Amino acid sequence: MDLEGFNTIQVLHHLYNLDQLLIGKDYIRALVQRIGEELHVKYVMVGHAIEPEQTKVESDFMWADGQFVDNVIYDLEGTPCVHVLCGTRVNCYAQGVALAFPEDKMLTNMKIESYIGAPFLHTDGGLIGLLVIMDDKPLEEYETLQTVVEFCAARIGTEYRRIAFEESLRKVKENLEQQVQDRTKEYQLAFEKLQRTQRQMISQEKLATIGRITFGIAHELKNPLNVIINSAEIIQDLIHEDMCAESIEKLALMIHEHGDRANEIITSMLKQARQESEDTTESIDVPTLIDRSLEMCLRSLSDLSFKSDLKVEKDIGSNLKTLVVNPAGIERVFINLFDNALYAMSKKYHSEKAQGYKPIIKVALEKVEKNLKITIRDNGTGIPKKFLTNLFTEFFTTKPSGEGTGLGLYIARQTLQKSDGDISINSEDGQFTEIIIFLPHQELPSPTLNPTKDIATDKKRPTTNEAMP
Repeated sequence: MDLEGFNTIQVLHHLYNLDQLLIGKDYIRALVQRIGEELHVKYVMVGHAIEPEQTKVESDFMWADGQFVDNVIYDLEGTPCVHVLCGTRVNCYAQGVALAFPEDKMLTNMKIESYIGAPFLHTDGGLIGLLVIMDDKPLEEYETLQTVVEFCAARIGTEYRRIAFEESLRKVKENLEQQVQDRTKEYQLAFEKLQRTQRQMISQEKLATIGRITFGIAHELKNPLNVIINSAEIIQDLIHEDMCAESIEKLALMIHEHGDRANEIITSMLKQARQESEDTTESIDVPTLIDRSLEMCLRSLSDLSFKSDLKVEKDIGSNLKTLVVNPAGIERVFINLFDNALYAMSKKYHSEKAQGYKPIIKVALEKVEKNLKITIRDNGTGIPKKFLTNLFTEFFTTKPSGEGTGLGLYIARQTLQKSDGDISINSEDGQFTEIIIFLPHQELPSPTLNPTKDIATDKKRPTTNEAMP
């Protein structure tokens, strides 16, 4: 693939255009081949460090000169791979790698000129293995290649974790099947629920990993993925402890809820990238939608001190429905706005707690003529006046590097405008931020003539207390 004229996202889209039904080793093999062919590099290797010393690496997939070759085991000492395994980022030598590592005879024998390697990790940060591309000529556009290799390594790491997780589930399943032969019908029903939970977890993991395609998706997937991962770990513990199926099912519902949200985010972002329209008009109960969005954000808070001091004031009434385009997108708008408010208040809380600061978020909903007016106000850090005119500009963010993509408010306005709504922000630096959303209040048609799915009331969702066994 000639990288000239392509940005990083376009390169990733091109590489990721694989059969999405592939998983595990089949997916990794297909991705390794795609990397070699599309990037026109001579060698692509995916391997794992041999435990426990991790002084050697064994390749699991080895692409060389346009085909897969036999895997190898080699010592790490004196090779550039040592630097990859010791860190958590990409290690790049655009040229002269053999001269930089004269002890690595393989580089010399294979006439390797350039090298890029990236590790892939366990969820706790522990090392799984590494992805390496090598070529017999200097690398051009190596900065783009570094980003591509890092993203591909992360994607491959997900499949390695999936393989280990599926193997663990397979062993659990075999053990449970042996017990089922001597148990009652009630236990059989519990086992079937467990099987459904396993399939849901695998499906949601696959959906979540697709989020690495763009920074915007990664930004919005952060909260639902945290809930999915934590719930999955608890389910594993419950399976090994032979706990009741009811607790497992409740956690599975939470996984399903956040997995659906992740899937909707991915679908929406991909449609936006292809300039496709989302013209599905559905009924939503606005108070329920606001409640659920806020609850999702509060549930994801890990700062217990901030959470306990946070005061939430709501005046949103109940049973106030309207028709909107892309209801799931409207929900993401509220989630993003609540996330921003909690972020601003948490930042101020840790700097001014000693001075008696108490975080307060206020949410109000009222009918104004033919519109619904939603007001979200927080007493967080506020926004400097000079930034207010740029808040809805694509990729503009006031957050530090690595914490914001500048897409949240841009997408929020686009989503609301599709339903003939709008959003405005008023803020005073260091004092408050107030967001006002207008949505047209449209009368609902008769259910018998035009049945619609109310996403805000369609599913039974566990509360925080219900979700935990």
